[in-house]
Amino acid sequence: MFKSFLKGISQDWNKQDYPLNITQFKTLRTLSKNGPQNVSQIAAALGITSAAITGVTDQLIAEDYVNKERAKDDRRVVHITITQKGEATIKEVQERHQELMESYFKILPDEDIEHLRRIFAVIISDLDKR
Repeated sequence: MFKSFLKGISQDWNKQDYPLNITQFKTLRTLSKNGPQNVSQIAAALGITSAAITGVTDQLIAEDYVNKERAKDDRRVVHITITQKGEATIKEVQERHQELMESYFKILPDEDIEHLRRIFAVIISDLDKR
């Protein structure tokens, strides 16, 4: 059931007029949250290959959402950094997506929402310990 729910969210994401696809959004969110990272760090955070992230970051660079910067102490290391445009875009998308997510749960009574929050808190806590 949860997979079906996630699939529905993904399909609704694609129907929205967001300027980013879901992978681009997750990449920007990771950079916004964690700061500059190299491609392998982003790939690990998202659970996809470095090659896939390289393609995503190339698209984001072309749209001025991120920059590549060489590390000062080791010129072989390249960090991906989010730009102001990237920060503004992710904020806009997050706000719009929050409204969409709220629309999924508005059919539930408050008591059920509290149960879901408690259940997800337990699951997330366990995941964080792993």
